[in-house]
Amino acid sequence: MQERLFDWCRSFVPAPLIARPIEWLRASLGIGMALALVMTVGAWVFGAAIMLPLAAPAAATAVLLFVAPSSPFAQPWAVVAGNLLATLIGVVLGASGMPVVASAGIAAGLAIACLYGLRCLHPPGAALALVAVVGGEQIESFGFALLYPVAFNSFLLVVVALVYNNLTGHPYPKPRPRKGNAHHTLDALPGERMSFSEDDVERALEDFGEYVDITRDDLAQLIKQTEKHALRRSMGEITAADIMSRDLYWGTPGCTIQRAWQTLREHRLHSLPVLDADSRRLLGIVTLVDLLKHFRPTSARLKFGQLKFLRGVHLGTIMSSPVVSVSESAHMVDLVFLLSDQGLHCLPVVDDQQRLVGMITQTDLIAALYRNWLKHLPD
Repeated sequence: MQERLFDWCRSFVPAPLIARPIEWLRASLGIGMALALVMTVGAWVFGAAIMLPLAAPAAATAVLLFVAPSSPFAQPWAVVAGNLLATLIGVVLGASGMPVVASAGIAAGLAIACLYGLRCLHPPGAALALVAVVGGEQIESFGFALLYPVAFNSFLLVVVALVYNNLTGHPYPKPRPRKGNAHHTLDALPGERMSFSEDDVERALEDFGEYVDITRDDLAQLIKQTEKHALRRSMGEITAADIMSRDLYWGTPGCTIQRAWQTLREHRLHSLPVLDADSRRLLGIVTLVDLLKHFRPTSARLKFGQLKFLRGVHLGTIMSSPVVSVSESAHMVDLVFLLSDQGLHCLPVVDDQQRLVGMITQTDLIAALYRNWLKHLPD
């Protein structure tokens, strides 16, 4: 009993902050600029007497937009539709002739229920419903015209959030991750086939039983990141430098495709990095598929070892650039997801100057995973 009481008291202690101090500074600046703009322009258009009662709900909306832009509460549909619908409910109940106290309670409860049903739940909407009911004679005289300043505040805050959040590295509105794989088939990504499914996430949310202020996609991404960190801890510090091939074949932009084809065929390679001859900086990469687009058939019966390529074509004109590459310190867990889920067959390894220092293929990765598995087998 004493232990349970202690745990209950401990629940009142503030949770540790996850965001870095620079993130709180970013959000504070965004909120300040957005509210200064909204209140200044709004007072000029609608008058200060109308904008002042709407200031508190606008500030609450700004907190969601700039502190938690990935929250379902902060998405454009929730902000605009939630604020307008809640205001409409408050105006109707305020004009109903019911006692103010009863109207206020019904307006707040009805607003939340309607917003929840229309998937536009936005906490400041409940405040707007109350403002419409108990805002005083000035608000009451506006009637349904109160929707105009509320719409103005909501749209302008969303526009400022769109610009500011994206410029400061926070995509808004929250993009949904792409489904499917690089081959456009119905199969799940390789990294997801032995992991949890969307149905697992749905069941976990149902078991939790309460509203969770996070989207299903964000929750799934959070679980995946947790799995990656757990796998990284269990595998130890195995990096790209430990498993990459260092003695490489490569070409230059001026190299002909005939020479590149000969190199790939002779050494049974699938790709050829293209480097600057002087600095060894990685400029691009050429694959077998790139080369086969430029062959010239010499007969109806094609022999794979005797392909004739168009003359005068150089690697600089057909190479893929920029190239997905990694540093020597990249952990093997990150390499697994790059080489499996993104459809890549090889990963160039570069230094700080973008000079090629190694190459990792799917074969290298499989061999490294096998050695790591053997290392962790019980004696």
